[in-house]
Order: sequence, then structure tokens, then C-alpha cells
Amino acid sequence: MVLLLALATESGAEISESKRKLIEELLGISGSASIPEQMAQQQTYFELMRIRPTFQPMMEYAVSEQRDLSPGQQQELLEKLRDFEAFAATFRTRFTERLNFSKIVVDVYYPLYDETFSEDDLAKMLEFYRTRVGRKTIELMPGIMQRAAQGIDKIVRPTAIEVIQDIVADEREKLDLAETSD
Repeated sequence: MVLLLALATESGAEISESKRKLIEELLGISGSASIPEQMAQQQTYFELMRIRPTFQPMMEYAVSEQRDLSPGQQQELLEKLRDFEAFAATFRTRFTERLNFSKIVVDVYYPLYDETFSEDDLAKMLEFYRTRVGRKTIELMPGIMQRAAQGIDKIVRPTAIEVIQDIVADEREKLDLAETSD
């Protein structure tokens, strides 16, 4: 009798050991071994871009919560926290130290591959990726996807700008600012 070792993911789903090995191999052969490092860079970038627009109010609030400090000490601390680039450098280091992106890959990618593909699908994908055309696909697909995204952006961005301008014009008209410019 063959005993399949089933490993549970954080979502509670169980992935058989044989399927887990296929997923691991597929991620490895497809160049996804560098996913944790790429994810760390991307997530850090996205978090900093999310923080940047509200950085000063965020720092002001965080400092105001330091109730054991005098107003002068709070102001001094706030002055040290005004430099976003210095904050970002420290944030990058601490953020990536505190998150295990390899574990995140296992917790996120493995269940997605498990839900999306059967063991047979994964085996056939691996068979393809081992071929010359499969390796070429792996090599060239990131560049193709990047160029496609740039092409889509060139088409979509002008429409997005037009929509923004239309909304601003509509709201301006509602406020009747057309004739009362200062």
C-alpha cells in the first residue's frame, strides 16, 4: 500500500507530496526559483509607493502617539523622520528581514497551482518546458509580457488621462468655476 504524504498549506488545503514535487519542479524549471527575491523587491516597492503619498501625516500620527515624549521631543523626533528616502532605506531592510518570501511563495503559489492544475497537467507542462521550445518560451516570455504591458499602457493611458480630464471638467462645471478663476 502506497502512503501519500499530504502537506497542508496555510489555507488548509492538502497537497499530495507527488503533486507538491511537480509544483516545485515546475516553479524551478520555469525560472520561478527567483520568485522570492523578485517578490521581496516588488512588495517593498509597492508598500513604499503606498506609504509615500501619506508619509508625513503618517509620521505625524505615529509621533503623536509617543505620549511619553514632551512636545519638543516629539517635534525633534518628527524632524528626524521627515526624510522619506532615509525612511525607505530602513523600511526596505526591516521589511525584507521580517517576511519569509520563500514561505509566502509556498503558501500562495502552491495552492494556486494545486487548485488550477491536475497532476497530469503539471506533468505535461514539465514535459513541454523540458523541450527546446519550452525552454525558449521560459526564456522569452517575461520580455514578451513586459513589451505587451508597455504596448497596452500606450493604448490605455491616453484614455485614462481623457477620463480624468472629463471628470475634472464635469466637477468644475458643477462648481461653476469656469467664469470665476482667480
